[in-house]
Amino acid sequence: MIKGSIEGIEDDVGAMKATCEAAVAGVKRSNMDRGQAFLLDFDHTLFDTDRFFWVDVRAAFARFAIDAKIWEESYGVVWPTGYSLDKHLEHLARQGWVADSVVAQLKGVLRERFADLRSYLFPDSEPFLKRLQTEKIPCFLLSFGDPAWQAYKVTGARISGFFHEVFFTAQEQAKAEVVEALAGRFARLDMVDNDPRELDRVKARLTQIDTFWISRVPAEALESPDPAVRERFREARGYATLTPEFSHRRCTTLDEVSW
Repeated sequence: MIKGSIEGIEDDVGAMKATCEAAVAGVKRSNMDRGQAFLLDFDHTLFDTDRFFWVDVRAAFARFAIDAKIWEESYGVVWPTGYSLDKHLEHLARQGWVADSVVAQLKGVLRERFADLRSYLFPDSEPFLKRLQTEKIPCFLLSFGDPAWQAYKVTGARISGFFHEVFFTAQEQAKAEVVEALAGRFARLDMVDNDPRELDRVKARLTQIDTFWISRVPAEALESPDPAVRERFREARGYATLTPEFSHRRCTTLDEVSW
């Protein structure tokens, strides 16, 4: 059961991490599967990370008069240690930017506001996953980032049950290594990711993989000078303007991903 608070989901996140580690260790030992499988990214592919973090999480902190520049600088300090909302808040408190008397109140706001993250899924994400489930096509989640933070978001989005296996990694090249291991189990693999560099790494090893480069950024937002628009698609805009080494099928929604 997934519990409804940041503290409450810690056991679920821990269990998910343990499952993922075991799955990574055992993927090369799995028996040969049949047919086709899908490999999906999480951030900016299934989940609107920019709206979640750079808009709403930052706004939640700003409600308590935490300066945006200080918030972002402190995020940069906390991130390498393994990010969480509580750790970010505690760092701000240690630095004197948040009064001790406010910490408990802000923790309560964060737990209430960000316990259920389903509203940050793109509208086509769950229908796409349900379609794969209905057609009995195995689906794997490959997500780059701190494993605990990624597990928190996936658990909060309530979609882990759609995946045959889930892989979180903070290491470069690790996605390609997982895909290479899975390639021996399926006759066909399709991969969807918003980062063309990840798709390039896979193509460099396995040219037969069908790769989809998805961008959730509206065309008009790519070159917009409006600071609010640029901030709304802060991370996603950067991926959308990269130049890939290999050819990938371009798409803006999962409805365009066919098999």
